[in-house]
Amino acid sequence: MLQQIINEHHLGALIFWRPDELVMTLGYMPLWGLSFLMYTADDKPVLFVPELEPEDLLPSDITIQKFPWGIMSCPDPWDDLFNQMKLLLEQKKLNEHTVSFIPSIGGSAPCRMSGEQPPLPANLIEALNGISKKGWVDVSVDLLRLYSYKTASDIIQLKVTHQISAIAVQTFNANAIAGKTEAEVAAAVEYEVSKSLNLPHIHFARAWAMIQSGPNAVWGGRYNRTSGKRLENGELVMMEMGICINGYWADITRTAKIGNVTKNQNEIYDLVNDAQKLGISMMRPGVKMSAIDSAVRDKIESAGFGEYFKHALGHHVGFRYHDFGPTLSPHSDGVLEEGMLLTVEPGIYGEQIKMGVRIEDNVLITNNGCIVMSSYLDATN
Repeated sequence: MLQQIINEHHLGALIFWRPDELVMTLGYMPLWGLSFLMYTADDKPVLFVPELEPEDLLPSDITIQKFPWGIMSCPDPWDDLFNQMKLLLEQKKLNEHTVSFIPSIGGSAPCRMSGEQPPLPANLIEALNGISKKGWVDVSVDLLRLYSYKTASDIIQLKVTHQISAIAVQTFNANAIAGKTEAEVAAAVEYEVSKSLNLPHIHFARAWAMIQSGPNAVWGGRYNRTSGKRLENGELVMMEMGICINGYWADITRTAKIGNVTKNQNEIYDLVNDAQKLGISMMRPGVKMSAIDSAVRDKIESAGFGEYFKHALGHHVGFRYHDFGPTLSPHSDGVLEEGMLLTVEPGIYGEQIKMGVRIEDNVLITNNGCIVMSSYLDATN
């Protein structure tokens, strides 16, 4: 897909540096978030990494070049990097071709050092524009489209993410009991996910579990946040969870019942559950995304709760918590294609009904249908 973009636009190279871009192109999640991939037109990419990047994280089967970021004796490591990139294009006789990258992408998925990611240079875009004699050309539309598709190797890694997500969901269900605080439930979930680092094939594991119970859940359609409120019998409690394993993301929501809930609570829960099943049953290549949203929305509206379903039905996921790409929403022009991974997350929330319910799963589009990757009947599968 990268080579096709290069050929169509007569490029010398594509450049990637955001952590989610590097996961998407290499399956590599950087520690520092300062690595740069130059995918050159000769199909022999080079990965530039700072001197302080751990050797055991670097991908194999690709040329690695280091630049002296973090080395005290180097006054300007960034100038060194840009000169290396310029020299690479000259050596490959590609400096008479334009290069491309996404100049603005609306944030990024975190690197491993997300708590203290060092800043990129202020002149980054200008400097990258200058590494080729022909400068930069905008092919952002094609590059952003890459987020919508998961390759066979991506799917293998996403299965690992969902195996750990299954443990998180089981932990949520086990801890969603009266007397515990929302914060305690969130901590239990995040603790179990962090423990998966004990497994030999897991080298990064983080979860962000946001717990809202009872009256707090009525705001679940607007925002998710955990408080110190204690769970009480007769409440519904919702967990919205972003989880990243080895650089690959899942986005999961579950709603649990605390003790004996009312008939009305059960009916709304069942309505959301049935609406989600309806949407998933329609997911296969060639189906319009807006049609799936409409079917789910119509079902909820026909039951009298349309005004309480206030957001899109779903979005792409995998390289980020929210990947780029057309959404399952009323005005979407997107069409499902094989290799897409999307959330399906109907929800009903409101102060008037005094509750919030959402169920969210991640659905992979196959050649003739779909697979629910987050169907957690057995965490060992």
